[in-house]
Amino acid sequence: MKFWQKAFIGMLAVFIISINICLYLTSKYSFSLNMKRDMDRASGEYHFVINSVNETMNGIFYRDGAIPAPSSIRSVMRPYADYYKKQNVYFKLEHSGDTVFSNIPASAAAGMKSTQADREGYTMEVIPGGPINYLYISGKIGGQFEDYTLTYVRDLSELYHTHAGLTRYLITVSVLVETVLAAVLFLILRKLTRPIKTMQEAANKIAGGVYDGRINIPGKDEFHDLAENFNRMASSIQEKINELDKNSQDKQRLIDNLAHELRTPLTAIRGYAEYLQNASTSEQNRMIAAGYIVSEIDRMKNLAFKLLDLALVRNSGLDIGEISLPELLNQVKAAADVKLNEKSINLEIRCSLDRLTGDAVLLQSLLINLVDNAVKASEAGTAVELSAYLDTVPILEVRDWGCGMEEEQTQLVCEPFYRVDKARVRSSGGVGLGLSLCSEIARLHGADLKISSLKGKGTTVKVIFTTPLQLSENSMIPEDV
Repeated sequence: MKFWQKAFIGMLAVFIISINICLYLTSKYSFSLNMKRDMDRASGEYHFVINSVNETMNGIFYRDGAIPAPSSIRSVMRPYADYYKKQNVYFKLEHSGDTVFSNIPASAAAGMKSTQADREGYTMEVIPGGPINYLYISGKIGGQFEDYTLTYVRDLSELYHTHAGLTRYLITVSVLVETVLAAVLFLILRKLTRPIKTMQEAANKIAGGVYDGRINIPGKDEFHDLAENFNRMASSIQEKINELDKNSQDKQRLIDNLAHELRTPLTAIRGYAEYLQNASTSEQNRMIAAGYIVSEIDRMKNLAFKLLDLALVRNSGLDIGEISLPELLNQVKAAADVKLNEKSINLEIRCSLDRLTGDAVLLQSLLINLVDNAVKASEAGTAVELSAYLDTVPILEVRDWGCGMEEEQTQLVCEPFYRVDKARVRSSGGVGLGLSLCSEIARLHGADLKISSLKGKGTTVKVIFTTPLQLSENSMIPEDV
């Protein structure tokens, strides 16, 4: 059973029970008031009649000097009986248990007879007389007529008929009110719980692998807040799933590229090894073949070391400290001197920042890789520029005036094993992992690696620290230095 159905049945049951209890108490209270009114009226009429009869009989007694005869007493009772009979009121006058006068119906007489033994003095009670209920009032006349008992009987049919009609009316009202209430409650609960159904459908879509579904619930109630939280959760799940998919694709691409990269040197090594093993050749040719084997082995070693460096950067934390940028840039120049000298390339250092906060070892590795790539892309006798400056945030920059690349290639060069010029990179011993390593180091420092290049004009690579937190106090180099 759904939540709205449970709420509907539970609330409707509470309302029905409450309404019926209220109507029952109202009906009972109304009947009690009407019964009290009739009993007060009957008591007044009874006392009026008994006092009037007593006075009349006393008058006859003092006039005649004797107790009135039964015929005289009946004459006294007749006017009262005739008058009140129209109001469904009856009388019975007894003398020492013998009936002197009575106009009581048989149904009322049966009830009165069953209680005659209990009636002494003044009593008032309601006794059912079959389908009709009667109110009985009985008492002694008193005085000279102590042996006379007057019984007043009122037919309560009208009272009970009124009560039955009121009960039927209240039942009808109860049914109508409960029907309307059930319809209104049904509509309200369906409207209130509609957001739950919406969120359930969205959750089912997410469970089925559709992560782009969002919930729009207007208003400012709890369901709106829950929908907002649900949307944030769905967005987070979608981001994580997309990230997992991307990582999975990257890993698969890395494996595919690695297999491709290993196939070429392994094939070459096997070919040269078979050549040395089977061919009869000169010592010079053997040395050349052995040199190719060593070269391919070195390239595989470089590949393994680069992969190891990339894994270490991703899995290890940063050793954050204050870095002297002039010292760092000079260390980078010293590390690149051999390759710079091989191509007679001048590395120009421009540093207007004194200190920076970061991991010195990783930032040095990043800059060495960038300078190495710049040297490979540059013609002999040209220059490469290495800069550190402040442009709202700290920026490290490597610039060359080499071969450059197309704009779409700048979006791909940070992917593992991607090469702009495969022949040039392979001949220089590269494996296509340098910029991947640089991108990962920049990410760990909260920096962006921005590459801009023009074909035949050169390339500029900027490491842009996206927050000024990397900037140490008093980091600017004074102008007079």
